[in-house]
Amino acid sequence: MSRPQSSTRGIPSFYRVFFTILDPIICIWGAYMDFFDPRMVLSSHIIADTPDIGHIMILKQRGGAMLSFGFISAVLLRYTQDIKIWHIVEIALLLVDFAYFPAVFGALNAQTRVLPETWRAEDWGSLAITGTATLVRLAFLARAGFADEDEDVEAKKTQ
Repeated sequence: MSRPQSSTRGIPSFYRVFFTILDPIICIWGAYMDFFDPRMVLSSHIIADTPDIGHIMILKQRGGAMLSFGFISAVLLRYTQDIKIWHIVEIALLLVDFAYFPAVFGALNAQTRVLPETWRAEDWGSLAITGTATLVRLAFLARAGFADEDEDVEAKKTQ
């Protein structure tokens, strides 16, 4: 299978490393926990909950989704330099991130633990990981760190 031609200029190294290396590692780690440590996953935002058969089923399905997200990030984004494809992938992953935050709020609210001073290390860790990925995706989609169009034109003129 031949590599498609890039339709745009280069993607900054920070995003390339984050989306093709770090994000897939986070996905594999999350999938591992979904499959093999559901109690830990549930304890992220739910104090002392024991997973039942429904939790296990949903977490295993989520584990599969995490593997899919990681595969797409690790393989598809390395296959193409087309920024339109990268945008489609990151928007799709951003939808998952955006679903996470109200879900966490609902779980914490049900436990009267919405205020940050009531959060535990598990809560902070989960929110920090997802929050960081969300901010990086938003920065990428806003083209933060990309060269300006004028700089690219000037660079091409000097080559």
